[in-house]
Amino acid sequence: MTMAFTYHSPAELQQLGERIRDKAVQVTMDQAASYAEAQQAANNDATRSDTGQMTQVPTYSTPVSGRPDDEDNLRSYVGQAYAEIPALFAAFGLPDPDASRPMLDALYSVAATVAVDLQLTSRDNKITAPDATAPISGTAPLAEVADLIDGHLKNWSGDAALAFEVYLKNNIRAAALHREIALSLALGLEAQLEINRRTNTDIWEIGQKTYKALEGLDAWCPGANASKSTAMLTIAGAIAAVIFAGATAGAGGAAFAAAVGVEGLQSLATTLSNVGPLQNKKVDIGGMTVPPIITGMQNAMTTLTKSIDAQQQELAAGLSSFTQSVHANWNKILIPGPRELNDVRNAGGAALKASGDFRVR
Repeated sequence: MTMAFTYHSPAELQQLGERIRDKAVQVTMDQAASYAEAQQAANNDATRSDTGQMTQVPTYSTPVSGRPDDEDNLRSYVGQAYAEIPALFAAFGLPDPDASRPMLDALYSVAATVAVDLQLTSRDNKITAPDATAPISGTAPLAEVADLIDGHLKNWSGDAALAFEVYLKNNIRAAALHREIALSLALGLEAQLEINRRTNTDIWEIGQKTYKALEGLDAWCPGANASKSTAMLTIAGAIAAVIFAGATAGAGGAAFAAAVGVEGLQSLATTLSNVGPLQNKKVDIGGMTVPPIITGMQNAMTTLTKSIDAQQQELAAGLSSFTQSVHANWNKILIPGPRELNDVRNAGGAALKASGDFRVR
């Protein structure tokens, strides 16, 4: 089952980063050990600035008055050191994944339109079968249209009529492929949205745990243990959650079936079903002073970024493989019209009556 999700907007992430920046500055100025480390860093950067070397804090230059480690100058230095924290969080901002629900509903409706029966049996008891969803308004499922045409075919004879009957049956088989394509496209979108959900959740988790670790330093005293928080990153299980537990689709609870490919077409669910079990990753954010906590936060962000990239590559590879499968089955997906009908396409009534290819009883 996909995880419970609370969306955090780009503005909220920016604000979270600002809170962490402000807390980092406040704790640095209040906690003795962090204050002493900051004084040393400011003096070192002042020396680098005076000798034309690259400073650890970008754009820093020796203050025009007072010592680099004076309180006011030091506060300015620390503020510069942590100025980029809000931007680090804002960089993970994404639109609300749940806003894409209409696109998913449209894909489900397409699948239901070409083939109403979406009650597939789960092959391995891991994949939830999709529920039937409403067809597109004003349309009729292909099977119903085919039955209607088939009734009229009873009065047709000749080679062209027989060819059209075969053509109709081929289109009914192709409908299963069309449905599989629609469901696979929906799955690809579901997987991407789940990656986005977990990205949004994990970056918020990193921020909250960073702030908690900084708060812990407020109560720090000599001899105390380091302030430590552990963030739980869920991104590595994003695709697996969709594939193995099923992806809900609105109130109908529609989900995907990783069925064996229809007519040789391997579904995207089948292609992605090798992503492995669900995975969570713990990352520690802590230290006895502010700098190692901020470093832990940045390391957690790096871990998150790598996990996002791995999931994106997994999805891209699956979509590429699915696309190749679609191309390999193209002649089954898009059925050409029967040659016998093409031969009489422009024939008049007299020509049709005289033709042995197409007769109406």
